[in-house]
Formats: sequence, C-alpha cells, structure tokens
Amino acid sequence: MSTILVFTIFLLQNTVSTDGSIQYFPDIPISVVGTWQITYASDIQDISFNWNSNTLIFRSNGEGKIFLADPYSCDSIGEIDLPPASDGFGVAISPSYPGEYYINTNTSAAIFHSDGSGSWSELSNPAGTQGTGLDFNAIGSWDVLLEASSTTPCQFYAIETDGSGHNSYSLPGVNGEISGFMGHEVATQDGYPPGALILTTRLGHEFFFFHESGGSYTLYGQEPCPLPVSESLGLTWSPDGDVYWSYKGLDQKYYISKLAIPIFGAIAGENNASVFNANALSLTENPSAGSAVLTVDLPIPELISLEIYDISGRLVEVLHRGELGSGESIFSFSGSPGIYIIVLSQPHLEERLRFALTR
Repeated sequence: MSTILVFTIFLLQNTVSTDGSIQYFPDIPISVVGTWQITYASDIQDISFNWNSNTLIFRSNGEGKIFLADPYSCDSIGEIDLPPASDGFGVAISPSYPGEYYINTNTSAAIFHSDGSGSWSELSNPAGTQGTGLDFNAIGSWDVLLEASSTTPCQFYAIETDGSGHNSYSLPGVNGEISGFMGHEVATQDGYPPGALILTTRLGHEFFFFHESGGSYTLYGQEPCPLPVSESLGLTWSPDGDVYWSYKGLDQKYYISKLAIPIFGAIAGENNASVFNANALSLTENPSAGSAVLTVDLPIPELISLEIYDISGRLVEVLHRGELGSGESIFSFSGSPGIYIIVLSQPHLEERLRFALTR
C-alpha cells in the first residue's frame, strides 16, 4: 500500500481556551490511508513501532499479550505474554535495545520491561498507577521513556530507564484522559530538531499537537479524530512517516488505521508555516518512493554544500560541494526506506528539510 502525504499551507482555526480566550491554531489535515479490523485480539490498548524490525506492536489486555503485526496488513506475526495481573494501557519498545518491551500497569506503581523471553523486570513509575500512553523519546537520548498521565492537570513524564530519575512536563489545553501519545521530530527553519508530540484523549475524540520550546510544551494544533469512534486509543509512527492509530469503533470492534498527517516539518517558528516551500530548497514529493528528487534554486551562483543525513545524524551522502550556478539545479537521492534530512549550506545561511523514503 503506498502513501502520499500532501503538504498544504495551513489555514487558521480557533478554539476557546480554559480561561475563555480564543486560541488560533493551524489547520492540520489528517487523511486515513488504510484501516484494518483486528480480529485476533479482543481489545487493543496502546500501540508502538519497532523501527529496527519494521514491526507494529500493540497491547491486548484481554489476551494478556503484546502482539507483533505486519505494518502493511496488520496481520499477526508474533506475540509476547504480558506479566500476570498487569492490566493497564501503555506499551513501547526501546530503539536503543531492540526487542526490549516496556509496559505500565494500573495495579502497581511500576513499569515492567522484558526482552520478550517471558521474564519481566521493574522500575519505579512516577505516574504510579495512573500512567497511560508510552513512547520513547525521539529527541536527544533514545533511552528516555515518555509516559502520559491520566490525571489532571494533564502532564507527561520523561523517565530515565536506568532508574536515575525523571522530569515532568505540563500539557496545557488538554482536558480528558490521555490515551494515545507519541513523540516525534520535526525539521524547522529555526533549528533542528525541537521536540514535538501528538496525543489523543480516549473519550474526547481529538488529536492535540505540541512542540517544545525552552523546556516547555506549547499546543499548536487541535483536530477532531478523522473517523467517528467510541474510544480513541494508541498512536505511533513509522520510519516512513506514517502515523498508526488504534481505536474502538462505533460498532465496539477494534481497529488500526494508518494516517497521513503533515507534521514532520510543519513547525517553522512562531507562525507554524511549512518549511517545505522555504527559500532555495524543495522536494518534488514527500515521502518519495525509492528515490527523492530535490531542487536547489539560487538567485546567483554560490558556493554551497548539499548533504544527506539519516535520522541519527550520520552523514549518508554528499550531493554537491562547491560552486553551483544560478537558477534551478536538480539532484536525486536513493536509499533504504527511512527518514532523512537534507542540509543545504550557503554563506551565512543553512536550510534543513526532512523527508521520508518508502519502498
């Protein structure tokens, strides 16, 4: 199944905040690309994505399992037993230690983790028994586990998995029990990368979009769920830039949908304008299938460098170093499926643009 993300100029919408003032947000289009009913599990709680094995995972309390699923069909390809009496919501998988699974519970103030062998270890949970969605940090240290709390005022915790401590962050503008929760990166004109979050509330049926600035999180978007649901549940994203969403439908059955949301690169400073049409650097398609075609448009000849980095910051390929003539110059890049960053360096100016390659 192919996915096309369409990046648009954001229109402004507004909502009334808790203090009665009107907040203006960019309109963030959410498109449903594919939907699968999950028939082999009686329920779906939180979901996550194993970037190392390209596997979707989700938690089912009814079966007492973590299910591993094919992200292209959502068919079951494996399962892991949850520890006994561990009813709860969150699930996440460590990107630093592939195959290390993390869950929270509402029966003990602990986070459990396991390599999938059936043996589980514990670490202290700052949310106690009130933890909901889990995800690993997409910014900085990959060993920091993020956990939303179901209590109000709404907040989340950044937890060191070695047990050394945690930090907490408020989530202003969110009312209701947080269920789905994912951190992600964005490329911006003002520096790369700031922290960003998408979360959803179980019964509020909305998506909330946050970005980090100066150690606090600001709400920059709010959208209704793209489908009518009785419960909105987990959120996660893949290296292709696809967002996966689990929910209980109006028919009381459980589903997973793949969504296209133009968030990866949708924050460019305070005006929230898209960076994908900025200045000299542009892409023909994002994501691109197999190879990406990019354009550098210079008003005068310049000495530039044009480089491709992967999501870890490793230099993958140098497309050009030296003088480049005025007008449009076309370049192409082919690589493995994943998230990449193009860096265009000119005298006194640098542009960065994030993109995804798919199969």
